[in-house]
Amino acid sequence: MTASLLGTIALFLLLAGAAFWLAFRRQLQAAWREPVLKTPVLIVESDDWGYGPLEQAGRLREICALLLKHQDAVGRPAVMTLGVVLGGPDGARIRGGQSLAYHRMTLADERLASVREAMLDGERAGVFSLQLHGMEHFWPATLLHASSSDASVRAWLKSEAPAPTEALPAHLQSRWIDSSRLPSGELPADEVMTAGRDEARAFAAIFGAPPAVAVPPTFVWSVDVERAWSDAGVAVLITPGRRYGSRDGAGKPQSTDTRIYNGQRSPGGLTYLVRNDYFEPMLGHRAERGLSALAAKAHLGRPTLLETHRANFLGDPALVERALGELDRLLAGARARFPALRFMSSAELARHYAQRSDLIERNLAPRLRCFARRLASQ
Repeated sequence: MTASLLGTIALFLLLAGAAFWLAFRRQLQAAWREPVLKTPVLIVESDDWGYGPLEQAGRLREICALLLKHQDAVGRPAVMTLGVVLGGPDGARIRGGQSLAYHRMTLADERLASVREAMLDGERAGVFSLQLHGMEHFWPATLLHASSSDASVRAWLKSEAPAPTEALPAHLQSRWIDSSRLPSGELPADEVMTAGRDEARAFAAIFGAPPAVAVPPTFVWSVDVERAWSDAGVAVLITPGRRYGSRDGAGKPQSTDTRIYNGQRSPGGLTYLVRNDYFEPMLGHRAERGLSALAAKAHLGRPTLLETHRANFLGDPALVERALGELDRLLAGARARFPALRFMSSAELARHYAQRSDLIERNLAPRLRCFARRLASQ
């Protein structure tokens, strides 16, 4: 082989490598920058708890007892994060008004005391970690606007007892956009900033400490609210791996950004974490699904953040029993298959990333292996 041909081949490979880097540099950078965990980590992330049916109190206590049955490699009990909805409509006050106006009931109200105390008892037991989901699971002005033409929304606002927000149309459950019409519009930035700070302060007043973690309802949010939460002391933002900033004409969330990775710093000054699978027994998910997710994420040096919702644990007693049973099987199976398994909250995981603790891999060889696996899995 002549020197000229060798030179041509080398130049071709160099150009091909440069082209590959330019085309996929963001994915390559993200796969390398995301820290590699030495041991499997499992966090069950559950949303929508708080304002709503009083049945939640008993269910939360059952879940607390279940979680306490399972300990990890260092003796820590299983943890479920609770995305807390702080308030919703006070139907009695709304019905009593001369015209339809919004009045709020929060978890500070004695009518919701049983739910609030169940959350706090679970937190004290070390199995619940409370996260800010929102003052409401909607933007009140948007809901009022929608109620003028939707009798079901109007009736929901006037419910005698705190009603489940899950009963609202999906697009109206997004808090940080104007979804009174579709495609959605933006909310005024100053109103978003004020509301974001206010709900973080309300969380602190109700639970005695500011929220460390925020979870945007329906994962539709703006950089403005990120900044507001950061100003109010929130440190961590839970994401689905992308940011959704609007809803299209059919009501579907629209992505605005490239991929998000664990430990990444957000434009608003928060640390991003990624929920990377689902565990919804009401949709037929079994323990085996969660175990498969745990195995796949551990292979990539990533934590497993399983998204689930309170709706799995409310309502039909047979479905509730099934959901609790699958959660029990999931935790037992995880401990059996992964002896080094760690349970922790999302806030704790973020601190491990920030501090580069002994949970984080520093050796080059295992990091390179995970880097290659992450690229192959994309």
